[in-house]
Amino acid sequence: MVRPRQPRQHRGVNDAEAEYIEASHAAEDAAAELDGSKGKRALLPYLKFRSFWAMCLGWLGFNGVFYGLLTWGPLYLAQDKGFDLKTIGWSTFVIFGAGFVGEILGGAIADKWQSTGASANRVMRTLLGTSSVVVIGGLIGVTVVADPTTAVVLLSVVMFFLRWVGLFWSIPSILGGRTNAGVLGGAMNFSGNISGFVTPIAVGLIVGATGSYTWALLYFVGSAIVMGVSVLTLNYNKRLPV
Repeated sequence: MVRPRQPRQHRGVNDAEAEYIEASHAAEDAAAELDGSKGKRALLPYLKFRSFWAMCLGWLGFNGVFYGLLTWGPLYLAQDKGFDLKTIGWSTFVIFGAGFVGEILGGAIADKWQSTGASANRVMRTLLGTSSVVVIGGLIGVTVVADPTTAVVLLSVVMFFLRWVGLFWSIPSILGGRTNAGVLGGAMNFSGNISGFVTPIAVGLIVGATGSYTWALLYFVGSAIVMGVSVLTLNYNKRLPV
């Protein structure tokens, strides 16, 4: 099966959609011609920009929480809250199901809000800043509550708002345009995958050394703080001039 390379080649795209996409691409190419960035594909020039590092650290912090809950969440419910296998299954389904709903709703809110004319900075900083505050507060709450059901509710709230940060996948194209969206997306994903392999090991060492999950949860809080600072630092309005 040959995949279409241009919008007009796709049978699901009508003329109005194709014209809108082509006009957007033409405007982007014209802007790139003016600043001399058209056709340049490189990562190194981006290393001097704050928004690049905010993008990478934000995704690293996000994955510090997400992969931590993904890999150690079920064991936490079993060992710290006394859940059996059946209860762990349903609790995990509820927690990550909340994340599924949250990611879709967060994207819908962002699209709806921006369609009213709000700036990208206002929309993204408000939504992702709110997300970070709720995640940090929820994780701190989990460290102090003793009731298992309350812990599951708090973790569900955490995951619901955490997945709003899935909006980060729009950032490589915002900062790099079509030319460098792939390069920046790879850098962002690389930073997230650092958390992906470091977090499970770090949490295991913490739990093994302390005999409890309190400091592991605080590790997640630290990751969420990194995420929160990053999402508020990043400039979502401006393509980086490289």
